Amino acid sequence: MKSYKKYIPPLIIFLWLIFFSNIGLSAQNAGFDTTQFHPMYVKSDDGNFSLNIGLYTQFRYNFNIRSDVPDSIDNISRGYNLARTRLFFEGNMTDKFYYHFRTNINPSGNFEFFVAFLQYNIKNGMYLRIGRQFMALGREDWIYPQDLAAIEFSANDFTYALWSSFGFQFGHTTSDKFRYWFGIGNGAYGGRRTFPAPKDSDLTLTTRLEYNIVGDNWGIWGDMLGRKGQPFGMMAGLGVGQLLRRDDEARLTDPKSGTQVNLDFSVSGDGFHFFTQGILTSLQFDEGVGNDNTTGGVYSTFGYWLSKKWFSYARFDYISNGDREDINEDYVSPGIGISLYPFTWSNRYRFTLEYNHLTNPVNNTLVQPDGQLGVIESSYGPQSSIRFQAQFGF
Repeated sequence: MKSYKKYIPPLIIFLWLIFFSNIGLSAQNAGFDTTQFHPMYVKSDDGNFSLNIGLYTQFRYNFNIRSDVPDSIDNISRGYNLARTRLFFEGNMTDKFYYHFRTNINPSGNFEFFVAFLQYNIKNGMYLRIGRQFMALGREDWIYPQDLAAIEFSANDFTYALWSSFGFQFGHTTSDKFRYWFGIGNGAYGGRRTFPAPKDSDLTLTTRLEYNIVGDNWGIWGDMLGRKGQPFGMMAGLGVGQLLRRDDEARLTDPKSGTQVNLDFSVSGDGFHFFTQGILTSLQFDEGVGNDNTTGGVYSTFGYWLSKKWFSYARFDYISNGDREDINEDYVSPGIGISLYPFTWSNRYRFTLEYNHLTNPVNNTLVQPDGQLGVIESSYGPQSSIRFQAQFGF
């Protein structure tokens, strides 16, 4: 059978040229604006249509040392990986319609189209989103990876976050002090499910509330850095999620429902940022399938700018085994790091050196070993990791 794949790229280019010519784009309406999150842009002559493009990648070198391993097992692991490469397309069709597309190439080299939603701006800070998106629950999962204080998300986030889901989400910024979200999605990691998928027939309800205790600038909470010259602020956030598993076959092995409560507190100011988050998760099973259980964790970071370009930070990651009968150790991992930001106007260029120590064998904890965390599978003892990351893009 003859393949037509070679004709797809020129066809896409041809359709884009027709589209841009019809909305009235010109070279005078395209450029690179460092004040925007995605600095490369094109706009229509009348200003109604806009497209912003951004890209970044995270290149890492990993060095891991495991303790108390048998002589037959090498206690040192090292290697390179591309943690993620993300490409953004977002903008406005009109002042009422905003679109957002985000792709990702994961460490295995696989391409993922993992965010694609349309947002309708209702009025007075209210909007409705439909499509594949991140549901507002915890602040850490709500932050872009490029804007974290540390190299990577916490083990708390890897263990408890929903990741992206298909669904609807309503958001409302009522004032400079208060905003909230409410979402209906298809469960944890719902964005990776395909049709048909009866075992993954989940329903998740999420809500998140945020309150500016001190200050009235929502813009300072877009990252976990607190750059020099930034105004002082304190914010509290509360997220609640409820999972309902609707498929009878899935409930023969998995929880029938789950509840997560996420409470976080942030302080940001002129050259520093503090963030702490507590998570409590409860799972319920049908009779004879498993035992109901409750687990939780705490994650904290504190970052301080040594100068306009050098940023230092400390982090602490803790996950309790709770009342899980099959888990007998807590996950306890402190760490420190230092980053160089060559450009004061962008978080996308960053060079980071980070050290982390895990006090217990990871196989005895609730956390799954993951190279993204720098944690290697082990049942023997503690382990430490040293990682270097070069993050760059536009």
